[in-house]
Amino acid sequence: MKKLFLIVSVVILGVLSLTGCSKGDFDDLIVYTITASLDEATRTVSAEMSVDYYNDTQSELTEICFHLYGNAYREGGKSPISQTDISSAYPDGLSYGSMTVCDVTADGAKAEFNVDENDVLTVKIPALMPTRRTIIKMKFELVLAEIRHRLGYYSGKYNLGNWYPVVCAYRDGAWVKHPYYSNGDPFDSVVANYNIKFTYPSSLTAASTGGEGQNGTLDVSVKGVRDFAIVIGDFNKKSVIEGDTTITWYSEGSDDYTKVAKDALSTYNKMFGEYPYPTLAVVKTAFLNGGMEYPGLVYVSDALNDEMITEVVAHEIAHQWWYGVVGNDQVNHAWMDEGLTEYSTTLFYEKNPSYGVEKEARIADSLTTYILYCELYKDSGKSLTVMDKCVGDYPTNLEYTYMTYVKGQIMFDSIRSLIGDDAFFNGLKTYYKENMYKVATKADMIGAFEKHTDYRLTSYVECWVDGSALMFAVK
Repeated sequence: MKKLFLIVSVVILGVLSLTGCSKGDFDDLIVYTITASLDEATRTVSAEMSVDYYNDTQSELTEICFHLYGNAYREGGKSPISQTDISSAYPDGLSYGSMTVCDVTADGAKAEFNVDENDVLTVKIPALMPTRRTIIKMKFELVLAEIRHRLGYYSGKYNLGNWYPVVCAYRDGAWVKHPYYSNGDPFDSVVANYNIKFTYPSSLTAASTGGEGQNGTLDVSVKGVRDFAIVIGDFNKKSVIEGDTTITWYSEGSDDYTKVAKDALSTYNKMFGEYPYPTLAVVKTAFLNGGMEYPGLVYVSDALNDEMITEVVAHEIAHQWWYGVVGNDQVNHAWMDEGLTEYSTTLFYEKNPSYGVEKEARIADSLTTYILYCELYKDSGKSLTVMDKCVGDYPTNLEYTYMTYVKGQIMFDSIRSLIGDDAFFNGLKTYYKENMYKVATKADMIGAFEKHTDYRLTSYVECWVDGSALMFAVK
């Protein structure tokens, strides 16, 4: 997600001294098959879902857990909105949604299930050994809040991000059941295969992770994607082709940002490795922040000016690599995708000088704002400069943004300066190639760079991440 924030201009005196599955192998993945319909009058999605679950853990499982992200929008739920964003998220006043589940079965038999205080659905299943499959079926109903957010309805646009029950990650012998945090992107998901049939009013247009709907029906199948999102509205559209990918810009107006999207996709294809999906939808929609990423589809806020749309398009398309294809735990290590994506946006401008934004100026801005942040919060202790923590532990979105986007960008530029351009860009290509469709770790990222340099980078990166004052590398 691209967070936009305002920095108060000040004069600062002094100098800052800075010392899953393999590519194309999608047989052993979860398969979601969803048949759903949208009722405009009630803003309700009614659906039946079958989840063909493959046990790729090392454990015998007796239950499967799902995030019901739609319940974050219910009255009394884990609010997806920080208090500072309430008025911009709900321009017409508070509104609530909900997600309910019924008729749950496991391998054809009625299954016990419950929903906990974190809106996690737990379904009991017969013992499932590693490498075996089970099929969970359920019906669910999703009521959309009137809100400018990932999931909701506003001004004729339906944003369907995280709209179905999502299988929780399984890590270290347990299901990961974190709640919906208002900071950052509180998602931790694995790639899966999807078969989606979604009906909607035929007068509208549906863009999705798997392609576009026709005549009121979205009927698509897509493999190896981390999420499946849909945006429905009365859109005009313009398309271009870049390599093997069709890029489509969706907007209610006559504006056209296909050139930015095409330039971004081309730049990242060359720098990181080829984008693996045949379509990419860039949708200008009702959203309170700058933008939001999903595989094959990104939101761009309809409240942005021209300059910021260019920035957000470049940022969200970079997320197709960092989060989309190469995943990470966005809850506990958000800097891994946000910091690298922010720096990738800077690389976009560096490689495309016609946009008139200098790489040096962007890094200088990040340094200045980070100095300001450290000065303002110097009495709060080291914890406010720690990058590696749960997004819910940041006091506000401001601290989250500084630690993931701003400090993350500075760190990646520092690594580049330390090891040189050849090692840095070859490291990014290695990181992408070796971690496609997986959930990468900090060690995976460091290891990718170390394959192309004599520097041992673990201590150097850890000093940035844990908030230490000293920045150094051991060669």
